[in-house]
Amino acid sequence: MKHSFREKLFHNWETIWMLAKTDLKMRYEGSALGIIWVFLKPFSIFLVINYVFSTIFHNTTENYSIKLLIGLILFSFFQDATTNGMASFVNKAAILKKVRVPKWIIVISSTIHSGIAFLFNMVILFLFLCGYYHIFPGPLYVLLFFYYMILLYGVTVTFSFIMAPLYARVRDLNQIWEVLLQVIFFASPIFYPMTSIPYPVRSVLYANPLTYILEHSRFALVNSNFTQPVHHILFISIFIPFFIGSIWCMKKLSKNLIERL
Repeated sequence: MKHSFREKLFHNWETIWMLAKTDLKMRYEGSALGIIWVFLKPFSIFLVINYVFSTIFHNTTENYSIKLLIGLILFSFFQDATTNGMASFVNKAAILKKVRVPKWIIVISSTIHSGIAFLFNMVILFLFLCGYYHIFPGPLYVLLFFYYMILLYGVTVTFSFIMAPLYARVRDLNQIWEVLLQVIFFASPIFYPMTSIPYPVRSVLYANPLTYILEHSRFALVNSNFTQPVHHILFISIFIPFFIGSIWCMKKLSKNLIERL
């Protein structure tokens, strides 16, 4: 029996949501603080880095502390979501072996459960932004900020689509990705402003997609300013081919996946 596009879409979303909720429950099962750990981890890092570097960048960077907090929350989501997305096929091997589920649903559900935790962090972030720092961005800038969050999720899914089937083949990939995440952390303007970096190095750092997202999202939310449209066009024109390529890679690398799990 053929199903309409709307029915397939609803069924796929229902499956994604069910898997994401299960992942979230299992992750914090038995934990005394539960989902509060989602914020405690980046906030504890924030306290340490802010204490050390705020004295260095306080005079040169306006609102350094809140910009640091935004950077840490965004990177924390990227780190968590890509790690979960990478391990999605292996962690859900039992489901893949018993039920015929589109593989992209498995990856998306693993990143969605990180997204739920990220939304919790967003609530805390806006409480700090408005309640403590007395920064009130207009609705247009808030929408622009969430546009960058969509791009962040797109980048996260792109990495996950490529790494999920690779991890099923090469289990050492999780160790490699841990090292690469550290490289990405220091290559992203999280705890240092781009203005403190020499111009020749800045062009190298902008090869990192997180640099663009971090800089422009803070620019919109904290400074309430737009950036040049050419930057958006350039980023999207690079991102779309990479995203399409990641889908192709997942399909190509997922051949004989069940035998490898």
